[in-house]
Amino acid sequence: MSFVFDLCAGLKPGAHRFLAVALSTLLATSAYAQQRPLLTEDPRIIPTGSVFTEAGIAYLNRARFPVSGIGGNQFSLFVNGFHVGVGPRAEFQMGGVLHNFLQVRENGAGRRNDWGDFWVSTKLNLLRESGALPFISFRPTVVLPNTNNDKGLGTDGTHFFGAILAGKTVGKAFLFGNIGLGILDDAVRAAAQQDVLTYGIAAILPVTSRLSLAGEWNGRENPQDNPTAGGEDRGEVRLGAQIRAGGVRWDVGATAGLTRLDHRAGVVFGMTKEFQLWK
Repeated sequence: MSFVFDLCAGLKPGAHRFLAVALSTLLATSAYAQQRPLLTEDPRIIPTGSVFTEAGIAYLNRARFPVSGIGGNQFSLFVNGFHVGVGPRAEFQMGGVLHNFLQVRENGAGRRNDWGDFWVSTKLNLLRESGALPFISFRPTVVLPNTNNDKGLGTDGTHFFGAILAGKTVGKAFLFGNIGLGILDDAVRAAAQQDVLTYGIAAILPVTSRLSLAGEWNGRENPQDNPTAGGEDRGEVRLGAQIRAGGVRWDVGATAGLTRLDHRAGVVFGMTKEFQLWK
């Protein structure tokens, strides 16, 4: 990871009650949108008027890019997200990666860097958890191309994803999963597309009021026997933790790829901060 280092070389009377109310409000609203460090989308909607901002970094060992054929160790800077609770059943989302850096080790040498893709999404709640009924939401997402074909660090295509999200509280844990359809621009053939099945299953277990453990299995499957480059099966598992401290939810996780085209192993680290704009 040497290339990373080269790039980065007392309360007044009455305040106790106010602090207690503020902390209880923070902990109550933080029960929603427990996202980072997971990829599988939480079906719950953040409170109306809330804004959740996410930022993080990621390091993937032996990442591979089948369209360009190169591979190496990848460092992603400012993996960000922006979520707004626009109503009791709707949430607007956008995010992406500010910049990717790759130390090329397969089919080439040296270093490459490029902007990452960005995405825009809306999460709509269809059913709230009640008794035996789970949370159910629908989430359409559009991924906007921001990478350069010449850099080889992406497919430079516009992709659409639509997924059904479901989740249920089981004891202290919250179990949730996603299943949906992805329509990917074919990176090799003009005026063609790749249709894939997307999936994810995850769990978050609060250990204390400040610490939660998280894990998931997330990926996609292409029904074609020989899909073109960029449309292949992909998958990974993640294990991590969320830590609440200083008014921020910190997260850290370890990830491992499951297919021959996925990274071998990696680490992610980030933070989530909540603001209340209106009620």
